[in-house]
Amino acid sequence: MNGFYLMHRGWQDNPVFNDEPFSRRDAWVWLVETANYADGVWGAKGKTVRLQRGQLCRSIRDMAAAWKWDRSKVSRFLARLVSDDMIRYTADDGVCLITICNYDRYQSQRDSTETATETTPRQERDSTETQIKEGNENKEGKEARALPGDALPDLAEQGVITSPANDNPPEPAKQTKRGTRVPDGDLPDDWAQAANHTREKHQMPLLTKRVLGLRWENFRNYWGGLAGSKGLKADWRKTWLNDCISPVTERKFPASQPPPVNANAPPQAKRQASSLSEIPLFFDTPTEV
Repeated sequence: MNGFYLMHRGWQDNPVFNDEPFSRRDAWVWLVETANYADGVWGAKGKTVRLQRGQLCRSIRDMAAAWKWDRSKVSRFLARLVSDDMIRYTADDGVCLITICNYDRYQSQRDSTETATETTPRQERDSTETQIKEGNENKEGKEARALPGDALPDLAEQGVITSPANDNPPEPAKQTKRGTRVPDGDLPDDWAQAANHTREKHQMPLLTKRVLGLRWENFRNYWGGLAGSKGLKADWRKTWLNDCISPVTERKFPASQPPPVNANAPPQAKRQASSLSEIPLFFDTPTEV
């Protein structure tokens, strides 16, 4: 969009914003708003400074108090504006004379209802009010600008043009879940159940407890041995379930893999161990994958 919109001078002094420090955007708007709209004078601390259109004269301390910044931050911000050709300023005895570059681009006379004749007395009045506020530590100024009941001003009555509300505000940015290392310890029971439920959905043979344990040990050793970001995952449960139906893992640890043979065990004991190890896991309640 092109053109201008009007904002009432002093809107940043509304009590609604009293406890809120300025952003760099707010500080820039404050400089443009505070600059003289027409040639005039500014006086404080026994000094009178003649200002041209687009100039303002304030101390680092005054700006730090208005913006709720520390003085070093104000100085760094002004230096940044100078380096970006947004302002020029000189300092004398703690008072800065600031010139807004390209001021006419921000405050075109044909786009303002305030004429130069109206502006000069107002600038002189602002200078007098500044001296009063310095004498009573800004008490009078705050009371003068305070609105009854801390209410916001009626912008329509002041002739302020507001932009239409955005019916389609942008969606908040989604926060990315940070990756973690593979969990230690034995295979959780619910992960074992979910593995067989996943295989059942894909019409694959169910895994015995022994094969699940072998696959989990291989899974944990592989991912735990990777260094750096390669060994990080946002959801290890889903990674495990994908591994349970992976053709590569299926070839390495098939569902029908026989148990190890113990040559010293009696035949009956071997048959019993084989029988127990081949019992598949069945579950009544499906686990969501």
